[in-house]
Order: sequence, then C-alpha cells, then structure tokens
Amino acid sequence: MIKVFLVDEHPVIRQGLASALEKSAGFQVVGEANNIKEAMSQIGELKPDIVIMDAFRGTGDNIDDIAIIQQKYDKIKVFILTASTREQDFLKAIGAGVRGYLSKVSEVSQLLDAIRLVAADGTVVYSSKVASIFDSTIQQANRSGLLSTREKEILSLVSHGLSNKEIANRCYVSEATIKAHLRRITEKMNVKNRAEAVATAIQRGFIVVGPDSSDTET
Repeated sequence: MIKVFLVDEHPVIRQGLASALEKSAGFQVVGEANNIKEAMSQIGELKPDIVIMDAFRGTGDNIDDIAIIQQKYDKIKVFILTASTREQDFLKAIGAGVRGYLSKVSEVSQLLDAIRLVAADGTVVYSSKVASIFDSTIQQANRSGLLSTREKEILSLVSHGLSNKEIANRCYVSEATIKAHLRRITEKMNVKNRAEAVATAIQRGFIVVGPDSSDTET
C-alpha cells in the first residue's frame, strides 16, 4: 500500500485527488494540508511514502521547505503537481530533489503511474505535458542516457519473451509497476508498443541481447 499525503490550498483539488487515489487499488491517503507549513507538522507522525503538492502557488514558492522535507525524512518522496509553466520553477524543483513534476492538466492515470514508479524504485518522473514545455532542458538532461538502468533491465527482459508478471517477479515489484514502466518507456522513446521499444532500444544500443542475459541476477 502506497501512503500519500496531499498539500494544496484548494480543498476541491485535494478532495478530487483523494477520491481518485482511494478508488485505485494500492493507494491510501493518510492526510491533507492547506500548505507546506501545516503539512510539516503532520508528515513526521503519519510517515507517508509520497507527498503531492504545488510548490508554486499562493505565498511564493516552497522549494526551501521541500528541501527540508527531503533532508529530514529521506524516505519520503515529493511530487509537484502544478499549473506553472516557468522553466525556472521546474529546474528549482528538480534541484531540490523532487521525484515527480507533473502538470495539473495531466491525466489521473499518469499521476497514478508516476506514484507507482517513484514508490517502487525512486525513478524521477515528469509528464509528457511538462516534457513538451521544457523539451530542450529535458532533452539536454537525457542526452547521456535516455533510459534509466531499471528501464533498460525491463526492456532486456521483454526482449527475451518474459511476460509482465514474470518481469515483476524478477524485479520484486508489482505487475502494475512494470506496466507503468513500459508506458513510460514507450513515451520516452516515442514508440507505439513494447515490441517497437525493444527493436529501437537494440538499434540504438540501449540494450544488448545475448543468450545468457535473461539469466542474470536482477
């Protein structure tokens, strides 16, 4: 069960997020707050896995507070869900150690996928909407490695014919997390399906398919 704490100054947004999360298997909303100051007095006791907040509304940005959360509670991962389109906000948030940066116009399914990925192995996630706004910044950051180590591992296992369930068992995560990874991979690589992702990854040298690679420890 992934425990989530919600921070937003608008109750209607918190209620909408809470409803979507509670209706989805594997999530529990453990608390809510109007702002980060109020949240700080609760998260130490409630110990959520994920804090979802908008750092760029109301009384200026809360980047310093995010950094404090990350330093004080190193196991808690912070997500930014924001309407901001300013590149400096994105860079500040990533610099403060947030694990996700999603636009408020993202689909609920994207948010759920992002939470699963980060909770599973700490992958840094940003939505396609954010990518379209900050394309040059993200492309520069990704140039040296489009796919994470985990994503390459999953694609390698896919290339050897393993099912999502088999891959999940090998990687000690849920099948839903593997599906989320694969959706993320196809989005990153701009391909339609897992077969196309494998073919493209081999062509670009992201993964190497060998006769014994499916037997390696994961």
